[in-house]
Amino acid sequence: MAPKLTICIPTYNRGEFALNQVLLTLPLIDDNWDILVLDNCSSLSKDEYHQIELISRSNPRLKYVRHAENKGFMWNFADCFALSKTPYIQIVTDEDFSNPPVLRDAIKVLEEFPNLGAIRGSIASLGDAVPRNAFNYPDAFLRAGEDALRVFSLTTNYLSGMVYNKALLCSNGVFDKMMIGLGNNPASCIYPHMYLDILVASACDVAFISEVICFEGPEAPAVQNLQQLASSGPYSFGGRLEQFLGFRDAFREVCGKTNTQLLIYLYGRLCEKYLQMFHRDKFLHSHRNLDVVHLHQSLAYFFMASADIPEFEGYRNAVGSEFEKALAVSRSFV
Repeated sequence: MAPKLTICIPTYNRGEFALNQVLLTLPLIDDNWDILVLDNCSSLSKDEYHQIELISRSNPRLKYVRHAENKGFMWNFADCFALSKTPYIQIVTDEDFSNPPVLRDAIKVLEEFPNLGAIRGSIASLGDAVPRNAFNYPDAFLRAGEDALRVFSLTTNYLSGMVYNKALLCSNGVFDKMMIGLGNNPASCIYPHMYLDILVASACDVAFISEVICFEGPEAPAVQNLQQLASSGPYSFGGRLEQFLGFRDAFREVCGKTNTQLLIYLYGRLCEKYLQMFHRDKFLHSHRNLDVVHLHQSLAYFFMASADIPEFEGYRNAVGSEFEKALAVSRSFV
């Protein structure tokens, strides 16, 4: 029987989490499912990763790949598609857990609707764990293009649980576009899955399901050096602004020069999301003694300046209207 689905587990330095997920999930999967563990050249938890490798030698449904060097999260994410051998994949980060019974239903839906490129299922917390990313989505089916882009893109930053029709994304060129974009788009560094979701929504039908397709596991250890985190990398001011511009350009890419009204709407959503993200990150900015109100004002100037793109010529009032809506929503975060 040809393999049908791969549960992909990208992981780095958290072998105890990855091993726990493998031990829990492996007995629950179907005979024509695989589990693929992608170890991004971890320097910690080597014993646990070695245990995963040993299990893979005796169980053909488990594949273990250790990269010779750390490729960065975005390329490890891309390898979920490049190295899996099945038409469908689910991606689950190392600390979380797949829910195979619901995953079976999702695969049936993908088989029933051949232009369905991705399914985002609901997420729940395990046991008494404090919910962090748990969310219940209403059932919804969205057609490729405007409907999917308006609702599906930017829905969440969370990766775990996403189910993709890999065969479709490869056959219609979405995977190739993603690979090109990962090399050119600054947003791809930390959120390659969100960039992919934009590409998928523009080319394929997408769906939400209310059933829980993934459980979030224990919270990863907190980052100790907040000053370093606030000064460099994807959570710094510069990193967040690069992400904003990257997603802006991704929306420009899928909207083209003809659907300006959709681009304006998506730009407004993008402004709202990143104003909120900066405010949620404000604990990092305390290391710079920056007043959050001043941060809000400076971001407003930046976002309006970044709207000075050719596609918006002649639509300044419409852009300003969407931007004001974004500001109004974000004020609750100040």
